[in-house]
Amino acid sequence: MKIAKKIALALLLIASLYGTGRFAMVAYDSYVFLPRQPYLQMQTQNSITLKWQTPKEEIGSVDYADSLHPRDVLHVSEKKASRYHFLSIEGLKPDTSYFYRVNASSLKIDNTERVFCTLNTKKDLERVWLVGDTGEDSDKQKYVYSQMLKYIDNNLSKIDMWVMLGDNAYTSGTQKQFNKDLFNPYKELIKQKNIWAVIGNHDARRWAFYDIFDFPTKGESGGAASKSEKYYSIDEANFHLVMLDSETEDRSANGKMAQWLKKDLAANKKNWTIVAFHHPPYTDGSHKSNNPKDSGGRMKEMRENFIPIFDKYDVDLVISGHSHVYERSRPMLNHTGDSKGFNEALHVKEMNLQSYMKPLAKTPNSGVIYIVNGSGSKADSGDFKIPELPIGYSVSGSVILEVTPTSLSEKFLSDRGEIKDSFTITKH
Repeated sequence: MKIAKKIALALLLIASLYGTGRFAMVAYDSYVFLPRQPYLQMQTQNSITLKWQTPKEEIGSVDYADSLHPRDVLHVSEKKASRYHFLSIEGLKPDTSYFYRVNASSLKIDNTERVFCTLNTKKDLERVWLVGDTGEDSDKQKYVYSQMLKYIDNNLSKIDMWVMLGDNAYTSGTQKQFNKDLFNPYKELIKQKNIWAVIGNHDARRWAFYDIFDFPTKGESGGAASKSEKYYSIDEANFHLVMLDSETEDRSANGKMAQWLKKDLAANKKNWTIVAFHHPPYTDGSHKSNNPKDSGGRMKEMRENFIPIFDKYDVDLVISGHSHVYERSRPMLNHTGDSKGFNEALHVKEMNLQSYMKPLAKTPNSGVIYIVNGSGSKADSGDFKIPELPIGYSVSGSVILEVTPTSLSEKFLSDRGEIKDSFTITKH
């Protein structure tokens, strides 16, 4: 008995030491200080926030001027010295581009080609770049990014919004990994575009994600106030974008996120509605939505509890990452089970694969298209056998949306520059 007690105490001590060490490692990886170039956050119609990190404590400042009056330079400065810089610029004009320069003494800042824009209120055509699972600093990541740049003729003004679909830093979402996998490879894009991102399962292994990013909680960028950075919405000229946390937030049908989503979508007046989160309701790629235990049941819960909301409030497009492939549905409705219960006659609104029509007025059950876009830095194999998703590719790539007041066009652009899939929805 004495030997057994000693063994038990030893095991308890080892477990305690491991737990303490593990906690210390996670905390260190989540909050370790790293120098970081300025990046854009909290974009609204009349404000923008800049964040950056300097090796020494100092008072940072920003000079800026709108593109129509580049000589009329305005200046805003922090009040206290810090290594962690957070500076909001208020009183801006909507639909406007601003040149800006960030001033620091202990960090050499690359101020070339720094431009930010406020949210649009009116625009004939808006272009959105959506990319998922980019957290691996790989050749595939570089090729996917370079093909997007080639598509827009290397003119970043042709991109109105950049959306990241989770797993933005492998393997564990540490501060160092975010520098390596996000801030370095996209450093030119980061100078000009607000980073709108959802959290993935790899990001959630540390606490860095919600430390790095600042998201609107009071409806500052549009939509209903959520009181949480884990779910929020953005109003652009032609569309309403909803960002959800399918990894760490309560995914129940009556949870706070679902209740907020209903309120937000009920008040939405935009012609187009797009929803983004990490775990796809349907996939047969590197993850399997028919397996109720895959990803801890998150895909099943998003399918069962959130698809009825998407159907009721006339969401047009739902896009996710997680599965390292590209997959797409036709316009679907009322399918919350697995593939065994799928019936084309009941669950598919339009059978063709490329051209769809929808009423301009908000109409429940008018059909939602589901996209899996999780191959931004690597492509895994997929079976692509589930009937919900007739299109599937084990190809690295990203999605480009082009949105007008009455049309939404999608292209899946591969790492080789091929348009592997495309469709258009027209509203009348």
